[in-house]
Amino acid sequence: MAVVLSHWHNFSLDEGFDRTTLPLYSILKIFYENGFMAVAYFFLVSGFIFFWLYKCPINNKELNFGKFWIQRISRLYPLHLITLLIVALLQTIYSLYNGNSFNGGVNDIYHFFLHLGFASNWGFETTFSFNTPVWSVSIEILVYFIFFIIVYNKIGGALFCLSTSIISITLIPFANHYHHVLLLKGVGAFFLGGFIFHLTFLISTKLQSLKLPIYGVTILLWFLTIIHFYIFNFSDFILKFGMIGTMFIHGFPYVILFPFTVLALAIVGIDKVQFLKSISWVGDITYSTYLLHFPLQIIFALFVSYGILSQNFYLNPVYLVIFFFILISLSYFTFIGFERPVQNIIRSKYKTACTIKGAN
Repeated sequence: MAVVLSHWHNFSLDEGFDRTTLPLYSILKIFYENGFMAVAYFFLVSGFIFFWLYKCPINNKELNFGKFWIQRISRLYPLHLITLLIVALLQTIYSLYNGNSFNGGVNDIYHFFLHLGFASNWGFETTFSFNTPVWSVSIEILVYFIFFIIVYNKIGGALFCLSTSIISITLIPFANHYHHVLLLKGVGAFFLGGFIFHLTFLISTKLQSLKLPIYGVTILLWFLTIIHFYIFNFSDFILKFGMIGTMFIHGFPYVILFPFTVLALAIVGIDKVQFLKSISWVGDITYSTYLLHFPLQIIFALFVSYGILSQNFYLNPVYLVIFFFILISLSYFTFIGFERPVQNIIRSKYKTACTIKGAN
């Protein structure tokens, strides 16, 4: 949802658009200005979950690459393919009417085939294209390969994860192309999530006395973050420390706030499993929300083109609420009625094929 709010300004045709005019800005400022950072949080959480779910099965050779790959593709590709086709159609309609694509980008055959192979942001592209938020999923696919190779060779320990994360993050300023930056950020956050997994296991088994301090630090960090955004900006004071201050400001969400948040939530998850199960639907629809919000934005933009909505509709809080209501409802029913059934079918067919192959 944070990413969706950070993309709300897509409706503006003015390059010098003032974000402070966005609806409920005084309340939603943190999301409008920094919601894009949620992508890094997504990579971090993904790293944690992957080490939690797959590390032991892959280490023990209980999960081969084929089964691992089918599990990931069955979860990600069906909706990706559907939204790609929908966006291709919507962008064609939008371009025919307006003479350009919605939110820029190059939507040609070449980039379409890159998207078909989940390779939209592997360095072969000239710019962003089609369902642009998919860039992070494209990077995630590359990270899956790296993850499997590392864990399969039993070198995914805590020290390795931390070292890989530090090296990746350190190399970001030296990257000479934006797709290198994206990959390094993805790898850095993913393996930091892996380190958090190892740390969570250590705390939950041997260092349980650290639970309350971790909760306290996490709450304090978020409290200071809210103060910074809404009451008193700490940036001027921190920048007095020169390069160290600049590095702290840029790195704070990625290497302090988000890791502590994931660590605290993971520990809570161990202690409060039933509670987390009751709200698991929120996590279930995260992917569909992420992929569906851009095509839904194009539909709203087409309503503007055809005079159904005014050009400045996005400045009205009512339309913000309507958009999110449609998006969340659509995402939920998409997960229940399409994503999960198709995922089960693909996995079932793969299992059947493996059984037949084994019998032969």
